[in-house]
Amino acid sequence: MDQDTPLKFHSSFHELLDTFRRVIVGMVWSQASVKDAKKFFETFPYVIHLPCSVDSRVIKIDKTILDLIEVEGFNQATPLFSKTLINFYRIFTIAVKDIIWGEADFSDLLSLPELQFLRHLRNASAHNNQFFWGRGRNRQIPTSIMWRNKEIRKELEGKQLYMDFMKPGDIFILLLDISKLVTNN
Repeated sequence: MDQDTPLKFHSSFHELLDTFRRVIVGMVWSQASVKDAKKFFETFPYVIHLPCSVDSRVIKIDKTILDLIEVEGFNQATPLFSKTLINFYRIFTIAVKDIIWGEADFSDLLSLPELQFLRHLRNASAHNNQFFWGRGRNRQIPTSIMWRNKEIRKELEGKQLYMDFMKPGDIFILLLDISKLVTNN
């Protein structure tokens, strides 16, 4: 029988990974038990209030989000859960790339294939979950970049990144491999 093995990530990822875990728990809880979520928020007019510092308004997230979750089905054209997960992965990938490019431990490793692979994932994340090599003079068609059994090449342009090219767990294996590069350097 396989035994679970904890993954060891570079310490600069810990806070972001904890945030990822919290968001996933919230998403799954609301998906699994909309009835309980509605009961929990029953006495509250809004799910959350977000204060602003640039004017006196408060942004309020109302409980209609729970109605959207409740009527969602996994095999519909645009399931809220799947779209939310993809968008969260996109944001997560952009943040990971920014952490790595700003962290001294990685500065000598930025030209390695794993980090160049991540750079292209970040670019696709920023372009609506699709590979995009730019337009006109700014066009930067990549040469083939390999990581494990994945290859980023020019033919991927316009293809979906998350849930197609990359499955949900792949980014964490990439982060694990990148973390090992620092340990081995």
